[in-house]
Amino acid sequence: MENKFNLTREQNIFIAKRNIVDYIWKSANLEGIEVTYSETQVIYDGGIVNGLTVDKIIAINNLKYA
Repeated sequence: MENKFNLTREQNIFIAKRNIVDYIWKSANLEGIEVTYSETQVIYDGGIVNGLTVDKIIAINNLKYA
């Protein structure tokens, strides 16, 4: 049987990073932290989001390192 998924190393890394942020975003919303996907991406990358409390940012960072 032929492998139909021929992804490069860069494509695999992109998919893995995309999934990590997606899991953090879904977990944050499940815990009641109202945050958008793009805000989660910025926090994951180490940026600052205006309008979010410090507690929410810390909670998302804790999910990142969990």
